[in-house]
Amino acid sequence: MYRILVLAPNWIGDCLMVTPLIRVLKDNFPDSNICVLSHERVKDVFQNSPFINEFIEIKDSIGFIDKVKLIRALSLKKFDTALMLKPSFTKSLICKLAGIKDIAGFRSKKFTFAGIKVNPLSEDSHKMDRYLHILEGLGIEGCGKIPEFFLSKKGKEKAEEILTYVKKNTRLVVLHPKANWKLKMWPEEYFAGLADKLIEELPVSVIFTGAKDDIPLIERIESFMKNKPYILAGKTSLGELAAVLKRVDLFISADTGIMHLASALKVPLIAVFGATSPYLNGPRGRGIIKVLFKNKRCKLPCYEFNCQDNICMKEIKVEDVFKQARDVLL
Repeated sequence: MYRILVLAPNWIGDCLMVTPLIRVLKDNFPDSNICVLSHERVKDVFQNSPFINEFIEIKDSIGFIDKVKLIRALSLKKFDTALMLKPSFTKSLICKLAGIKDIAGFRSKKFTFAGIKVNPLSEDSHKMDRYLHILEGLGIEGCGKIPEFFLSKKGKEKAEEILTYVKKNTRLVVLHPKANWKLKMWPEEYFAGLADKLIEELPVSVIFTGAKDDIPLIERIESFMKNKPYILAGKTSLGELAAVLKRVDLFISADTGIMHLASALKVPLIAVFGATSPYLNGPRGRGIIKVLFKNKRCKLPCYEFNCQDNICMKEIKVEDVFKQARDVLL
């Protein structure tokens, strides 16, 4: 049996953009055994996929002993091929020491042990296309696929339980205010104003989602509001959140991993972009996708963490997002 190891990124959004690559691999090697190696926090992205045989968890930082254990574990599985989606000396060395014959990676200035070197696409290409391009090293053309997420029975049951507490006979809109760095975040007051406007004028029930650490942010947003939203932050796993999203009428966020989750689930979504480019990182899918982006001033992605005005996000007003939401919901 042909055994393939995919060294996936460590973030939810990036891993969702790797799922088309997994599908193409399985289409071309239907009898293969495909294993994904990545951080434990992204396990739910791959866990229920019918195209993946195994997921191996690693931590952000692993010591020497852990690396030795990983090399031994990989060597016992006798992989034929490893696909590195980011140049890494350490990960390529681990694959080499694990006895993996064919290691495919992108050509870069970093030294790696990749024997199959693929010229990367240009930096102005969408990240999903850049990941798919690694398949060129296996003689495969990767195209025409979109991100996927497979729901579990347990996740669906949890979603049903959660939504029994949400006001019935109304449409449901999820607002996800957190992003992985502050410059990408839409202002708290804007989220509050949008939530009130949605509740009062459409009307809908508004649900705020996020991790447990996002609860203080959402509570601040709620303090600016006149109406009462439902707060789901910290109450679900990624798989359970996915099952909730599958049941809602609209999802709204900035550039986040959960935005890519919504697009993979074909949930109608509105994405607000400023510090990053929707042309490079924007949501892809077959559902309704609307992107708001007005930044024509700054180099992207923007890492000016000392920026005080965050004008790229503030330029997108509550009314701009509300108009798009009204078009989707009415």
